[in-house]
Amino acid sequence: MRPNKNGQVARIHTPLPDENPDQLYVVLEIKEDDERPRADIKALNTSLSFPPINTFLLDDLEVVEVNTADLIVHQVTINKADYSQATGKVVKVSEQKILLDLTKGVKGVETNVGLTIEDESGKEHTGTLFVN
Repeated sequence: MRPNKNGQVARIHTPLPDENPDQLYVVLEIKEDDERPRADIKALNTSLSFPPINTFLLDDLEVVEVNTADLIVHQVTINKADYSQATGKVVKVSEQKILLDLTKGVKGVETNVGLTIEDESGKEHTGTLFVN
């Protein structure tokens, strides 16, 4: 599936020989036009402080599923249904693999990753991953 909105995680479906086929990118902006629809993308998990923004044709990109199980035991912040936040260690993920959506919020990035965390007092909270 080709990207259709900002914040999706994608990869280049047929990378060049010198490109990492496992490299993931976040879609920053989709530029629709009739002849050459394209997207501005930025590489994820690089060692660069400021990864470059590249432009690719939408047809060269594919949305990928992200493995959320890697988050278990990590300390994270979640947005709860009552609009409050909680911080704690991830004890459960709602889905093992997910088509990740990232949305820029006022004080961070909101996601569609459903998690259950345990805070310092041992109380469990359920919500979506928030990155600040």
